[in-house]
Amino acid sequence: MIPYGWHVWRGETNRRYRFKITKTIEALPDAGGIYVMVRRTMFFFLKPVYIGKASNLQGRLDGHERWEEARKKGASERHYLCIRSENKRQKIEEDLIRKYRPKLNNMLKPRSSQDAPNHESLRSGWMSARDYYGLPLKKSDKSAAKPKRKRIDNRRRDDGRRSRAA
Repeated sequence: MIPYGWHVWRGETNRRYRFKITKTIEALPDAGGIYVMVRRTMFFFLKPVYIGKASNLQGRLDGHERWEEARKKGASERHYLCIRSENKRQKIEEDLIRKYRPKLNNMLKPRSSQDAPNHESLRSGWMSARDYYGLPLKKSDKSAAKPKRKRIDNRRRDDGRRSRAA
């Protein structure tokens, strides 16, 4: 017996998101939102296999290209959260992906040194690709990392005060 109702997923920012649990496509609303394909490891232990967003949940999840792959990884149900705003959907999806790192999401590893979360609230604690992979600094990176100091000239002006020239 699988309980249906609600489940709370926490994001990387520790925000709580309350998702509705469903097993059938017909139970999905005709609205935009976030969805999670979930695998139950035991009765109460849930593990996200894939996290995505859609402007129309029912249309997107009906015949989803990742569903068969998620089923092979053990996904048996879908959780959804209705969100109208595209910006909020993107932020919540990114928050959840960065927390749970689902197997089927390919956004897990940084792809370049400039790759960072799109939203400011998720940037704290972000590790760049150079840090993630343990790469050394390039010569061009070293010069960019150390700002040049301005030389201070302490010559006296005509009126007797000291001037600061760069």
